[in-house]
Amino acid sequence: ICNALNVIQRYQFLFHLPQTIERSVKREEYEKVINDLVRARTAFEKVNSRVFRNIQQEIEQQIQNLRILFRQRLTEFPSSIDNQQLFIRYLYSLDPRVDSVWDCIIHQKAALIHVLHSCVVHHRTQQQQQPYNIRGHDQACHVLATAFSHLWHLIQLYLRKRLYPLSERSEEIDRTYTHKASEFLTLTKEIIQTFISIIRLNLLNRSSPTSNSTSSQEDNLYVNHDEIDQRFKTLPHCVQNCRLCVLHLVSLDIQPDFKKDLQQLMFDLRLECFQVIIDYACLEVSRLNTQETWELEYDEQLGFHTKLPNLFYDIIVQKANIIDENFFEDKEAKRQADRAVCRLLNDFASVFKCLIKDCSSTTSNSMETLSTSTIIITSSEHLSKTLRLIIILNNFSYTRRFIVPRLKKILLNYGFHDMDHVYDKIEIIYKRDVEQLLDIVKNEYFRPFLHRLESRMYAGRFDWATHTRVISVKDYVKHIILDLARVHAEVYSISSPLVFIVLSRILSTLVNELSKLYSKINQFSNAGGMQACLDLNALQKSFERCMDSDTSNKLKEIISKIPDAAEHIESNGLTDMLNIFLKQMKRYLISFQDVQQQHTE
Repeated sequence: ICNALNVIQRYQFLFHLPQTIERSVKREEYEKVINDLVRARTAFEKVNSRVFRNIQQEIEQQIQNLRILFRQRLTEFPSSIDNQQLFIRYLYSLDPRVDSVWDCIIHQKAALIHVLHSCVVHHRTQQQQQPYNIRGHDQACHVLATAFSHLWHLIQLYLRKRLYPLSERSEEIDRTYTHKASEFLTLTKEIIQTFISIIRLNLLNRSSPTSNSTSSQEDNLYVNHDEIDQRFKTLPHCVQNCRLCVLHLVSLDIQPDFKKDLQQLMFDLRLECFQVIIDYACLEVSRLNTQETWELEYDEQLGFHTKLPNLFYDIIVQKANIIDENFFEDKEAKRQADRAVCRLLNDFASVFKCLIKDCSSTTSNSMETLSTSTIIITSSEHLSKTLRLIIILNNFSYTRRFIVPRLKKILLNYGFHDMDHVYDKIEIIYKRDVEQLLDIVKNEYFRPFLHRLESRMYAGRFDWATHTRVISVKDYVKHIILDLARVHAEVYSISSPLVFIVLSRILSTLVNELSKLYSKINQFSNAGGMQACLDLNALQKSFERCMDSDTSNKLKEIISKIPDAAEHIESNGLTDMLNIFLKQMKRYLISFQDVQQQHTE
């Protein structure tokens, strides 16, 4: 009896142990529970009594419940490496035969991949919402950066055999750490490849950086302006988050092949970001025509231009820094950069075309003289159609002469090298567009008096065959001078270098029209021939500084076809009448004497 009492007294704590364990579990005092169980296990090994059998069975059931609880806690996701190590140690204390680390790794890997897959945005959902699901993308990056980091460190501890409190005996260590490095390599590869695939699906499924864009894709570039706005606002944020995540993964000393795959992902993302920036810049450029206020700024060399060319320059400068951060010395990136610069410059030319179309809707076609001292035009309603066309033409000239060279310099500073072929291509496009614009300007100026030219020439039922007396230059020549004087005044008020370019085009068309009219004359009387020579010589003398050589030669050719033209020209009577006419029209002709020959570059 005394021995029994001594045993009961010595192991009295066992009677209260089930209740103690239950209280400790509720309080999550797991360390105390483990210590009590280790102490109880030692006690049960020393005591073999029916008295403790029921208690032992109850404690074994509690141990089983604890195993389930600890396994659940070990499979929680996400979970820190400290918690994982703690519950691994608890489970090992409860049952050293179970490889709880491997179970934890498998569960963490499965949970991580499941969360990554939940971040995928399906195409239909993506169309209905925003182009890039920021929340899903951020979640994928955050989960991988945190959960994978803990998982990676757990794997490294396992491979170094530093998790279980084992003895130094190699056979015991080998028996416990049964899984090999190749298994973990496969597991890690699956996680990283899943992450890469999901990022590509979410961010790169719209366009492939290695695919050639078709013309139809370029035509549809601005179909959805809101989508381009969203892409520009969200993608740089997504790329930055992904970059931080990848940098963290690379710092974990993962396999070189995995690093290469992640670096390729970042390259493709940054290239996509570069493309989005260019898309947005092109969209901004394409909208510049809506920002035309017709406020004029003065340049000493070219005259007045609006703010539009400088707004275009500012857009490129604002994007240049971002472009620089996303630019690579890579063949594909170089090709994208070439296309980007070409698109931007070409789109700006399209802005001028839009403004020309807008000019077509104006109701005012009359020429209005603009004082050279005028700097600001408060409303486009005060501008004639022709004056706005001249402003657009000078904007184009200012862009070609100053803006494009400045852009070349700044883009060169940002790494856009060897792009002369792009600028050569753009110069060809710009020259073509300038020629088209000059034709529009010429037609707008020439159209009003083109239809009146023939009627003025034959006013008063004039007949070249029956004309008997030459008194002075005919009125149709005076009308031509007055009309072109108004053209000169309007063009000169914007840009003096454009005066010759515009007038020479108009005069070329005018001389061609006169050639047609004179070719229809079947017969000249002597006075009629002299009148024709006087009129055409008056035009020759009045506009000799405004004509190019081809136009001047064409006019001389018309004169030469008039009967007895040489005799008429040398006659004193014609010379006197010509001098009188030039003196009478001096106040109008004086402006034409200062015209300097210019050529479209």
